[in-house]
Order: sequence, then structure tokens, then C-alpha cells
Amino acid sequence: MDARLTTISRLVSFISIVCFLLPFWATAQAVNEGQILSRLNDIIRDKTAAYDLQINKLDTLIANANALRADAAENAVLAYKLLLASKQGEYEPVKAFAQSVVQVATRQQDYRSQGFALRALLAYQAEISPGDTLSTKQQLMALLSRRLSDSDKASVLYDVGLADSKTGNVMSALDFLDQAQQAFWQLANYQNWRDVIEIQIALLMDMQWYSKALAKSKQLVDFLQSQSGNMPFTLTDNMLSVMAAESRWDEIEAVAMRMLEAGVEANNMQAQFNAGFWLLHVNLQRQQMDLVTRWMIKLDDWLAEFPQLTPRTLFTLDKITYLIETGELTAAIQLQNGITVSTLQSENDAYLTIRQHLLNQVALSVAQNDINGTTQAYEALLNWIDEERNRVLSLTMEQISDDFASLQQSSQREIASLSQSLAMQKESVGREATFNNMLIGIVCLLTLIIAGLGYFYVRLKNQKQSSRRRGRSS
Repeated sequence: MDARLTTISRLVSFISIVCFLLPFWATAQAVNEGQILSRLNDIIRDKTAAYDLQINKLDTLIANANALRADAAENAVLAYKLLLASKQGEYEPVKAFAQSVVQVATRQQDYRSQGFALRALLAYQAEISPGDTLSTKQQLMALLSRRLSDSDKASVLYDVGLADSKTGNVMSALDFLDQAQQAFWQLANYQNWRDVIEIQIALLMDMQWYSKALAKSKQLVDFLQSQSGNMPFTLTDNMLSVMAAESRWDEIEAVAMRMLEAGVEANNMQAQFNAGFWLLHVNLQRQQMDLVTRWMIKLDDWLAEFPQLTPRTLFTLDKITYLIETGELTAAIQLQNGITVSTLQSENDAYLTIRQHLLNQVALSVAQNDINGTTQAYEALLNWIDEERNRVLSLTMEQISDDFASLQQSSQREIASLSQSLAMQKESVGREATFNNMLIGIVCLLTLIIAGLGYFYVRLKNQKQSSRRRGRSS
């Protein structure tokens, strides 16, 4: 009888201790997962760390999460690792894991991790399989209505615009990038804001929308100058290139003069050289050859005195034009023969340089009284003009066609996406309810067991006491 009472007493105590420690164990598990996610947030916020160092830290967190069997934390860390890999052009892990990470994040309603993985997948598709980007874009757009931070939403808009720019959807890219620009401005994230504007300028120049590109350039230069109090020489030089595409000679002259003065004050020879070049270019367009000669001599002297100066290719082309105007055809031909259209296509200001090169070819043929050469040069110039016009028109028409097709399918995709999201949410809620019911059942069962054991313990104790009383009475 005593042995049975002792065994039951120990069993009741053990079960009571387990029930008491179970919430603390669950809390400790949650704390460990919380620590992993906290460290992940620290890595995300650190924008200055090297890529390899970030990857090493993320691998450590993945190992820790795996040891704890913290699947949600492990998936979140892996999602950000894939995003970092895509930014470095490392697409193999993205190809292997992105889809599974998205599925797990969707089931867990972890919208941030879902966004990380989808952004990585979109970058991979834009480079490798542009035809697959539409579905991923639709999923990212659906995320914008979820519980994402403003920073993550801005990054989604930026990455979608960047992907569109790589796949040739210029109009869509400009739209998304404009939204991203406004979002980054509101977040005071000026570095990303600047990156967005620079991409927009490149796209607008490629579409030959020079007035819009110039407006963006002025916005960027004015902001940076207001922040630092100094003229941003490189960006100002790029802005002058956009002005030249618009043939705004008076504005170029005014800005170049200010740039020259600022370069002297800052003792920046490259800025002075660039400003001098643009003044040379303006005067060459105006056929003011006396000023052109003075600036040509000055710039050549600077190049001889400061070998570190890097002139634009357009400077060489302007020099060829100057030599043709002054009758130095032999020197002009030597310089002209070293330049081809194919080598100029990689230039940032390709439109200016190719046009100037072809015009120089015409002028050289005319100066040499070469009728056949002049005809061929004119044909090359006209063909290039037609090619540029057709290229821009083709981009516009393709975009209109793509937009129309997207409009036809957008409602069906939205319905399918919403249905899928609703089904996933129902499945998640059902699983959560099942889990909660199981927990309630386990707790109730443990309570009944404890109550039953307590009942038998009290009953046996009473029987023992009754037996003792009967023994004493007898």
C-alpha cells in the first residue's frame, strides 16, 4: 500500500513539474527564435558591411535556426540571403531555393521574407528568363497591400522598375521608378533616391526624351548642391551632356562658366577641363572659331601638363571637326580613322558622339571633294537617324502592346492571386485552429490525469487511515 502511494505521489509530482515547465520551455524557444530574427534585422540595417561578411553571418544564423528547429527563422534568414546573392549576380542559389522559400513564407504569412525571396527571383528572371517576370511582379504588387514596412515597399517598387528596365519595358520601368523615387524621398533615403533618378535619366536618354531627362538631372544636381554647398562636378558634367542633346547652348554656356569658377575655387583640374570642353563645344556649334581656337589650345596645354585628365570621346570628335574647319585634313583623317560607330555605342552620350562622328565623316568627304564618299557618308547618317527613330518607335509600340495584353489578363491574374491567397489563409487558419485545439485537448487530458491521480491518492490514503483505525479498535 505504501509503495503504491509513493509511486502515485511521484507520478503526480512529475506531471505537475512538466506542466509547470512546459510554458517556460516554449518561451525559451521563442526567445531563441526572437534573438535570431533580431540579429537578422541588425544585418539588414548594416548597409556598409562587405558581402562576404554578411553571408558568413547569415550562414551562422541559419545553422543556429536549424539546430533549434526554428523553421520560420531559418526561412527568413535564407530569404534575405537570396536577396543579397541576387544583388551580386549570383543566381544559382536563387534558382534553387527561391520558390520553396516563397511557399514557406506564404504559409507562415511572413510577408517580408516573401518579399525578399520574390525580389531575388525577379532579379534572376530579368537576367535569365525575362518572359517569366510577369507572375513574380504580380505577386510583389499584391504584397504592397500587406503588412510591409514603408522601406520594404519602396524597395519592391525599385526592384520591379529595375527589372522592367532590363527587360525592355521602359514605360513600366519609368512608372515604378517614379513611385520608388517619391517613396525614398519620404523616407529620407537619399542614396537610393539618387540611384533611382540616375536610372531614370539613362532610360529617358535612351528613349530620346531629353527634356524629361534634363529635368531629372537638374533636380539631382540642385539637391546635392543644396546639401553640400558645393557643385557636384561629375553630375553637372552629365547634366551638360543632356543639355547638349537638347541643343541648349545658352544654358550650357552659363552652367559651364559657373563650373569653371567652382573648379578653380576647389582646385579641381578635371572640373576645369570639363567646363572648358563644354565652352569649346558651344562655340564650335556657334561657329565662333576664334574662341574655339583659344579653348583648343588651352585644353591641349592642360592635357600635356596634367596627364591624369580624362577627356570625353566627344572632345576628340570636336577636335576632328575643328581640324576639318581649319583645313588640317591629314590630322583629321588620322583621328577619324581611329573611331567607329561600334566603339561609340558603349558611350554614355552615344547619341551625341555617333551623330558627331557621322557628321565629321560627311564634312571630310565634302572637304576632299569626294562625291562617292559624300554620298555614302550622307546615306550612313540618314540610315542611322532612321534606325534611331525606328528603335524608339519600336520600344514605344512594344510597350503599348505589352500594356494592352497586361490589361486583358490583369483581372484574371488578380482573381487567381486573391483566390490563392484566400485558400492559403484558410489553410493557415485551419492549421492554427487544429493546433490550438490539440493544445487545449492535451491540457485538459493532463488536468484529468492529475485530478484522477489525486483522487486515487486521496482514496488510498483514506483506506490506509481506515485500516489503521480498525487495527487499533481490534
